Amino acid sequence: MHAEAIGFGKAAPRHRDLTLYLSGQVGDLRAIYRSTNAGASWVRINDDHHQYGWIGVVGGDPRVYGRVYLGTNGRGIVSGDIVDRDDHDDHDRR
Repeated sequence: MHAEAIGFGKAAPRHRDLTLYLSGQVGDLRAIYRSTNAGASWVRINDDHHQYGWIGVVGGDPRVYGRVYLGTNGRGIVSGDIVDRDDHDDHDRR
């Protein structure tokens, strides 16, 4: 894992740890990720159609689980929410 930016947000339902957000590389893929288990595993939260260049700042919303803010170094601030709020089990990438 290689982190370019990391941030924290509200814990997922039934979880104690704050949600982690990462702009960087997990395995062989550079992307934006979320972890609800203190970084033991990561779920990619962007896709190939949503690339934002260099992300200098990542932050999660302290009040809304799953809401993330990305500072795009000159392209503004991008925010996103989980489409399915029941999707909070991180198991895709380790």
